[in-house]
Amino acid sequence: MNRSSVYPRCARARLFCIAFGLALLASSPPLRAAHDDERAANLQEQIHTLTVVVEAAKTPGEKAKLDEKLQRLREELAIVQSRQALEARGRALASARNLSALESLREKLRGITATTEESDERARQLTTRNRQLAAERDTLATQAETGRGKLTADRQAELDERLFTRNEELRALALEREAAEADGELARDTDRLRERLRAAEAARARSTLRGLFEAYTNLRDEQKIGDQLAAPAVNLEQSLTIGQSSLELAQQKLARFDEELALLEKQSGGFFSRDERVNRLLAEQRSQKNALVERLPFLARQVEAIKHAQRALRTRQESASLSVAFQGEQWMAIKTTYLRRLRWPLAALAGLLTLQLLTSYLLLPLFSKNERLFVTRRLVRYGLALAGVAVIAGFLFDDLSMVAATLGIVSAALVISLQDVCTSVAAWFVIMLGGKFGIGDRLEIEGTRGDVLDIQLLRTTLLELNGWLGVDQPTGRVMVIPNNFIFKTKVFNFNHGHPFVWGKIDLTVTFATPFASAQALFMRVLQEETKVQFDAAQRVAGTMLKRYGVEDSDYQPKIYTQIVDSGVTLSLLYVAHYREISSTRNLINRRVVAELEKHPHIQLAFHTLSILQETPKAGAPAAVLGADAMGA
Repeated sequence: MNRSSVYPRCARARLFCIAFGLALLASSPPLRAAHDDERAANLQEQIHTLTVVVEAAKTPGEKAKLDEKLQRLREELAIVQSRQALEARGRALASARNLSALESLREKLRGITATTEESDERARQLTTRNRQLAAERDTLATQAETGRGKLTADRQAELDERLFTRNEELRALALEREAAEADGELARDTDRLRERLRAAEAARARSTLRGLFEAYTNLRDEQKIGDQLAAPAVNLEQSLTIGQSSLELAQQKLARFDEELALLEKQSGGFFSRDERVNRLLAEQRSQKNALVERLPFLARQVEAIKHAQRALRTRQESASLSVAFQGEQWMAIKTTYLRRLRWPLAALAGLLTLQLLTSYLLLPLFSKNERLFVTRRLVRYGLALAGVAVIAGFLFDDLSMVAATLGIVSAALVISLQDVCTSVAAWFVIMLGGKFGIGDRLEIEGTRGDVLDIQLLRTTLLELNGWLGVDQPTGRVMVIPNNFIFKTKVFNFNHGHPFVWGKIDLTVTFATPFASAQALFMRVLQEETKVQFDAAQRVAGTMLKRYGVEDSDYQPKIYTQIVDSGVTLSLLYVAHYREISSTRNLINRRVVAELEKHPHIQLAFHTLSILQETPKAGAPAAVLGADAMGA
């Protein structure tokens, strides 16, 4: 073989080794970069040195060989420099990619090839194999327990070693199954994260309240997952330490077996002079060595399974960390967009508030006064509040049909659980739309009389009248009644239609009083004292006819009579404004007293008691009780 054919083959082999070494270094970027820099520096120094040697070469053959070697070094330097350039570009791309948590997470997920189906199938196969080995182990355990004390020591030791080996194999299978399950968890996490990435862009485009809530919930879930993976990582690290220690101990023990066997062979003095105890000891040592050789692969499988599970768990931790960063960015992006969207509903709400202020304090006072102004302001405030709710719903919810369905379900639940509250709200609408009473009206509800101060959404406030005073004078107490009273009890309104109501004064005269004179006197008092009130009532009498189509009563002074035990009762009926009932009655009473002083023949009746004394007859109870007792 000529030397010219050897050099190209050596050059190709050397280049292949360099490329293979560079490929091996691809898994550790920092070490790879440091190795490339060191290799490039060495090659440049060798090229510089060899260039000087080539220039100093004297023979053409030697110079040709040196030139060929120099060319190979330059080719290797070009490969290393190209590799450095590629690595630099990769690091630049990685650094640019690290600016986005989304791209980092996508890059991480691209490197995960585990699938759920493969992991589950692997776990099922290992479970089946585990059951078979467990059955074999149970059989060996039964044999060892049954033969204990019956078998020879060698046979018993062999069974114990086999049983121990089966246990180690079962442990290796269990750890491999756990590693397969870890791959399955990794695959499921990967699928979940990929699904979440697919939904990320749509959620960011919506930027709704639900999208914001979902992004925050996803962030919290990923943080919890990352926290939950910390404890298994510590357990796996401890298990790996124990497994590696067991493997190293088994390897060291296996290495010492050969030395111990050689030493026993020397001390035995040869094959023909060996006694039975040495033979037994040598047999035990060989049996233990064979068992350890059989057990050693299972220990290695245990370590490898733990490392595999550790790698899967570490990948899950890295994915969870990247997912937390991505979900944080997603939540902040949606939050920023959502807050930017809030400018329009806030501006609309500010406009509604401005409209409410202008309407309540500038426009409404031009058309309404006192109680009507108060009620109108309240209605405007409620209407604009409802409009504000509609504006918020329109801007903050992307699916109004879902909102309507949700509100329907919530409303049904509220009606059941808060029946009185919902009834009061419905009653407020009935009160406001029905117009049967309003602020300033005088009502009587279940025997309690009061003037309406306020009608709110849930309750009506009244100023109590009469009460223990006996006259239509405010007592100073304020009553708060739920609005649902409109559905449960009778409500008397003193000024519905017009403000005039009837009052009555009962006067009883004796039977000796001239009835015609008394009636004429009382009628004259009524006509003179209530003329103004009756005239005013007659002017508004047509209100009830216009509103309900039914004529109101005849507004004329009336006197009705009734015979009672002590005389004749004359009921004087008069009309007065509902706020002047007590004062009008007071005027009539004072006028009646003054007229009775001028007309002494008209006497008011009162209850009397007459005592008659009779002389007792003979044999009456006085004869028994005595005159003193009878007089008493």
